[in-house]
Amino acid sequence: MRVAMLGWEFPPFVSGGLGVHCFELTRALCARGVEIDFFMPVSGKEISSPIPNLRIIEVAKTQLRPYLFFSKSGQRATYGQNLINAVNEYSAKCAETVAEYARQRRYDLIHAHDWMTARAASALKKSLLLPLVQTFHSTEFDRTSWPWDYILDIERAAAANADLIIAVSRRTKAQVMRLGADERKIRVVYNGVDMRRFASAQIDGQAADDFKRNRRVVLFLGRLTEQKGPVQFLHAAAKVLSKDKNVLFLVAGKGELLPLLINMSLQLGISENVRFLGYLSEEDQRRIYKLADVYVMPSTSEPFGITALEAMSCGVPVIISKTSGVAEIAKSAIKVDFWDINAMAAKILAVLYLKPLAKTMGKMASGEAAGLSWEKTAEETLKVYNEALAARG
Repeated sequence: MRVAMLGWEFPPFVSGGLGVHCFELTRALCARGVEIDFFMPVSGKEISSPIPNLRIIEVAKTQLRPYLFFSKSGQRATYGQNLINAVNEYSAKCAETVAEYARQRRYDLIHAHDWMTARAASALKKSLLLPLVQTFHSTEFDRTSWPWDYILDIERAAAANADLIIAVSRRTKAQVMRLGADERKIRVVYNGVDMRRFASAQIDGQAADDFKRNRRVVLFLGRLTEQKGPVQFLHAAAKVLSKDKNVLFLVAGKGELLPLLINMSLQLGISENVRFLGYLSEEDQRRIYKLADVYVMPSTSEPFGITALEAMSCGVPVIISKTSGVAEIAKSAIKVDFWDINAMAAKILAVLYLKPLAKTMGKMASGEAAGLSWEKTAEETLKVYNEALAARG
C-alpha cells in the first residue's frame, strides 16, 4: 500500500503531539510494509527519513507553528493574516507536489492530519480520485475559548469531504460531530507511547539530588496556553505550598502565557518553589519525568494528552483533567475537574504523602503504558485504510 500523508510538522520540527503522532505512526506503519510519502512545509531544519519505506517531502516554506504561537488577541491581527497566507500557500503547493509524485507512481490513499492540510487533501481527492482519511488531533473548539470561524469552516469542510475520519479519542469524536460530521464515518484510534524510550531514560543521581534538595517534585509539561491549564496548576501549587513548603513545582514548556505565569508565581508568593524550565528537548523531557514524584495535566480541553502516557511510561503517578481524551483509557490516573484547584491540590498532597498510593499508581501506570503502543495505533489505522479502500472498490 502506498500512502500520501499530509502533515504540518515532523521531528525535529515539532511543537506538540501532532508531530510526535506523525513520527511514531509513520514508523509503525512502515514497519508493517506500508510505503509513505510524508508531505510537510519546508522547516528550515535538516529533516531526513529515519525509517525505511518513508520519504519526507518538504513544500512551501513557512516558519509558523499554529499550536505553539496562537493567541486570541493575535488571530485577527498580524498573526492571523500570516497564518491564513501560510496555510493557503502550503495547501496549493502541497496539492501540486503530491499530484506530481502521483504521476510518477500512483498512491492508494490520502491521509491528512488536522485542518492545515485539509484543503490540499480535498483538492487531491477530487483530482486523483483517491479515498481520503482525515485525522482530527484537535478542533478549534478545543484550542481556544473563542473559536475562529475561518478555521471552523475549514474543519467543517474537512469533516464533510473525508471518506473516513480518525478521532484520537471519544472526546474528539464528539467535537468532530459538532462540526457536522456523520458519526457513521468516524473511527476512534487512540495515540500510543514508545515505553522503551521513556522507561530507559537515565539521570545522574547526584545531579537529581542537588536539583531537588530533598523536595518532592510536581511536574507540568506542555504549551503555556489557556487550553493546557497552567494557570490552574499554579493556583493548585499555592494551595499545596500553604500546607507544605518542601515541594518544588516544575513548569516545562513555552507559550504566550509565560509572562503572566511568572507574574502569577510572584503575586501568589510561591516563586521560590516554582521553576520555569522553558522548552525542553526530547532527551531532557525524558529526564524530567524521572525527576517527578507526580505529573499533573490540568488541561481545560485536551483531545488526548500524550504527555500523560509518557509520564506513565516512567512509572510516575499522574493526575489528569477529566476533560482529556487520555482519561478514557488511563485507568491508573487520578481524574480531576480542571477548575477545582482545591481538589487538585488535595490529590497532589495525597500522592506525595501516601507512599503506598504513589507506589501502586506508578506500578499500574507502567503496566498500562506497556499495552498502549504505537504499534497498536498503527494496526487500528491500517484497519481504517483498508476500510476506506474497500468502500471505494
